[in-house]
Amino acid sequence: MNSDLLEHLHFLADSNSLPSHEYLFELADRCSTLLESEKTAYRPESVSGPGGLLDFTVESEPVLPLVIIPDLHARAFFLKHIIDFKLPADFVLSADGKRLTVFEALSENLIRVVSVGDLLHSELRGRERWLKALEDFKGGIPAGSSMTEEMKEGLSLLSGVMELKNAFPSHFHVLKGNHENIMNDRSEGNFPFKKFADEGEMVYLFMQEQYGDDVLMVISSFERNLPLAAAFPSCMISHAEPLESYTRKQIINGMRDSDLIHGLTWTPNDTACEYSCNAMLKEFTRNPDALYFGGHRPVFGTCTFRQGGKYIQIHNPDREFITLIYKDRNFDPDTDIIDVSRQG
Repeated sequence: MNSDLLEHLHFLADSNSLPSHEYLFELADRCSTLLESEKTAYRPESVSGPGGLLDFTVESEPVLPLVIIPDLHARAFFLKHIIDFKLPADFVLSADGKRLTVFEALSENLIRVVSVGDLLHSELRGRERWLKALEDFKGGIPAGSSMTEEMKEGLSLLSGVMELKNAFPSHFHVLKGNHENIMNDRSEGNFPFKKFADEGEMVYLFMQEQYGDDVLMVISSFERNLPLAAAFPSCMISHAEPLESYTRKQIINGMRDSDLIHGLTWTPNDTACEYSCNAMLKEFTRNPDALYFGGHRPVFGTCTFRQGGKYIQIHNPDREFITLIYKDRNFDPDTDIIDVSRQG
């Protein structure tokens, strides 16, 4: 029952313990299997399985209101606030005219939700904790108290996201970000991650010690099967600003294309081709008012406009903003980016 799932999601967000090996393995394995078989009208097949594109411009898919979630970075509390957020009455209502939370609207198949990825690593919010964990790491302790606290948050968030994907497979979606690399690998557009410490390697060795290779493998499979971009009638989404203009065929067949994955997940500011977003919006949406949304690089305030206003960055790591895309009017940055932690 959905009420049981909601209660479980709240439990995960409030948990002060690591998930069990059995639970995490079963959950990640189920979600990875779901993604591997996600062969639907909105996720066209590549030459080797489900493709890299979520395409909700196809006629068989109804146009629904859309919620875009920015980089989550181990913020399980943010995910809890999202699912509990009561959506505006002019965005979506139940059949009986009741205002709905995000979770309720998902349960009634009335909205779509897309996360831009980056589920693990608390980054600046956890800087002091990372530095303490690094000292343990250098001393040969990969799972000390500081690293365990970091991973309690990260795995609670990861578990919540996978639970939502399993429960609402055609309405809740996650795109691959540059932090979706639990193996700390250097292949297929991935790079080992280091910022304040040696975060990528520290997470990998923590998981290996605490959970073993079987859990690492199923989480890695989940990450490798995440789509790379999503297209809707009025917008496109990827984790990062597209480095170049990519075609529909390239993205569909790009699940193991190192250059394309790198170009949709790692792009620094001021390095993308000037008109990459405009060119892609013309091909994918054919809507002159369509916009391209992504996270990856932090912003101050609600958002930053790039590429002549066609690309909108929405990742403010200090706030809990979600972006609402109405089905019957154009995006308005003054009203449609909302902090879910400040409701009521």
